[in-house]
Amino acid sequence: MERWFSRITMFWMLFLGEVQSQDWTKCSTGCTCDGNKMSVTCNGLKNVPNDIQKDAKKLDLKYNSLSKLDPTAFHGLNKLTILYLRGNKLQTLPAGVFSHLVELDRLDLNFNQLKSLPPKIFDKLTELKTLRLDDNQLRSVPDKAFDKLSKLETIILADNDWDCESCDILYLSQWIRDNGNKVKISNTNTDDPDGVTCQGTMESVNKITKENTFQAGCPTTTQQMATSPASTTTTETMTVREKQTKPRMKIFQEELFSKASIFFCQVIFTQHVSLVVIHILAEIPLLHIVCVVRKP
Repeated sequence: MERWFSRITMFWMLFLGEVQSQDWTKCSTGCTCDGNKMSVTCNGLKNVPNDIQKDAKKLDLKYNSLSKLDPTAFHGLNKLTILYLRGNKLQTLPAGVFSHLVELDRLDLNFNQLKSLPPKIFDKLTELKTLRLDDNQLRSVPDKAFDKLSKLETIILADNDWDCESCDILYLSQWIRDNGNKVKISNTNTDDPDGVTCQGTMESVNKITKENTFQAGCPTTTQQMATSPASTTTTETMTVREKQTKPRMKIFQEELFSKASIFFCQVIFTQHVSLVVIHILAEIPLLHIVCVVRKP
């Protein structure tokens, strides 16, 4: 019985080994495979092959003609540690396209035509250490885009169209200020937080704050407090006070205007003020009129 079991075990080991060997022998069309390094390199492609070896650890797709990615293009490749997409024609990324790459260590998206990034695009990449986004057409990144990248060591952001006149730049600006030691020059290990500059200027993105953006409507501290559960009581209290204060102020202003108007009219008709004086007084604030025209 033991001998029979051993034979079955050996058979399955040989079979599985043969299947794995066949997988690496039958490389995707347009690709070359290295089974020892478990790497796949592809050239001249317009689409990502759907039969890439599932246990591949490195996928090199740089300098192809990829203009878009299928949302599930990499979903079966959860052992990937390196993904090169440099030098393609990508303008957008589908949401969740990297969501299964939980072991990814490096992601190169540089030298594409990316104009925006979907929210939470990097949230599952908790092992990522290197991210290249340089030489694209990005104007901003989504709020909290890099917050889950707890192991990130190197990010390259230069040579994009960062729009520093928009409120959308504020997250990136603050993130660079907080993580300046991770922002690098190209592939060097040199810190370069000031090298990420605004479109059309040499001003550093990390110098942009809410006060010096030109776009109106950036969230204020009060508005941010209102979105926080802990501040609900404070916000409600402020609202009640405003409701109580505004009517009283309005009544006071109306009474003051009414009294001043009556007094001004009395002065005009009883004191025979000349038209020239009336025209002059008309240019003076109402409270000043009362003070100037009144006689002892």
